Amino acid sequence: MRMPALALILASFGLLAQAADFKIAADRMAVIDGQRTFVLGLYENPKEDAALDEVAKAGFNLVFTGPDLAAMDRLQAKGLKAWVNTGGAIDLDTGGDDALRKMVAKCAAHPALMVWELPDEALWNCWYGATEWRRGAEPVQQRDKIAALTDRALAEKLDKDRAQVAKLFAQGRPVEAEAVADAIWLSLGGEQPHPDWSYSTAQERSEKLAAGMVKGYALLREIDPNHPVWMNHAPRNQISQLAMFNAAADIVGCDIYPLPKCDYVGHSDLLEQTAASVGAYTARMQEAAPGKPVWMVLQGFGWADIQPTAPPERKKEERRPTRAETQFMAYDSIVRGARGILYWGTMAIEKDSQCWKDLMSVAAELAELQPVLSAPDASLSPKVTLAPTWGSVDRGVVVLPKEVNGATWLIVVNEWTDPLQYSVEGLEKLNGTKFSDPAMEVEAKVENGKFTLPIPAQSVQVLRPRM
Repeated sequence: MRMPALALILASFGLLAQAADFKIAADRMAVIDGQRTFVLGLYENPKEDAALDEVAKAGFNLVFTGPDLAAMDRLQAKGLKAWVNTGGAIDLDTGGDDALRKMVAKCAAHPALMVWELPDEALWNCWYGATEWRRGAEPVQQRDKIAALTDRALAEKLDKDRAQVAKLFAQGRPVEAEAVADAIWLSLGGEQPHPDWSYSTAQERSEKLAAGMVKGYALLREIDPNHPVWMNHAPRNQISQLAMFNAAADIVGCDIYPLPKCDYVGHSDLLEQTAASVGAYTARMQEAAPGKPVWMVLQGFGWADIQPTAPPERKKEERRPTRAETQFMAYDSIVRGARGILYWGTMAIEKDSQCWKDLMSVAAELAELQPVLSAPDASLSPKVTLAPTWGSVDRGVVVLPKEVNGATWLIVVNEWTDPLQYSVEGLEKLNGTKFSDPAMEVEAKVENGKFTLPIPAQSVQVLRPRM
């Protein structure tokens, strides 16, 4: 097979062999330098060595850097891998490929580089700016200008036109709504100041961006076959829209920060609004990218931490996740199929805070379970039934069996918001096996292919086998 030009250059300098060997197994697990690996990542690259040491000790294996060789050297020295965001260089419809080629030439041979990332929330950003402008800022600006008019007859007409814009948007008629809004600007003596922020043309813009990114992805994989490409979405958009962009990536996922559930925080727009939306979005990402790994970006902050101007009552309500909530969200994504977890927002929290300590603690717990999390799913089809309870229980207990050195482990998550008693059936091959989770103080023996246990609301049990 003919080597790509960059590979030939790197090989001639003896650099290609230094690059990390990253493959994706048939079951979507990362295989790094021959080792099956559950990815545990952090968006923040702490400036303080002590904090970075803590990250490495906790068991993180992937940290964000820009195309900064010194930063990558630092991560390499700590035994950590890096990912680099390509930024707009990946969109070959907006210009040539020089920027992408230069970035690859600079970073691809570095032994710390694990994976490339595409621009964050690229699809959603095609829609977000238009939504914020047309439904948020534009009405305010137009009303202010209308209120300042000295021609009261014109002002009265334009006020009615503004009401019509709102009505048309509410009816799901954005093209007509934007036409009326544009006419208001003309009546005010100008033109629509942001023609590229039209809601009615967002799909067209997203299709153009997706096409440019697919071209860039093809070139990137040609000139750097050693590092896969991953894309993070916002927790928005439809499956068909997501799938269009996912053609430009080997690994996909989305960020979802659902806590606390309150009037001010509505990060999920699914019917599922609790912390279990993490699992729901994990399943959704798999549906939008069949056969590809899903890495989920989870909450490492409180919403008040990134809203410094919020009033005190909002800051109190927009609290940080507890350790139990952080643990639950991690395992909820895992039982729903995630092959990696990355945390965003820690740049906004103190490194001596309880939130940071809790995150490091959960990371250490996951790292200790690396042989389990990275193991193949066991070839079992356990059936879960629930004891009668007063709740509707439209979601319940999810069980993920893992095959670890010939033994079966069970990762159990209760997605419901109350305690449940669950039974797992279909375990005839495991008759006589005792399962226990010392941390949860539970133990059960498989008899007649079945066992029964209680589990608290939105919590986790990691059931270890012993004969």
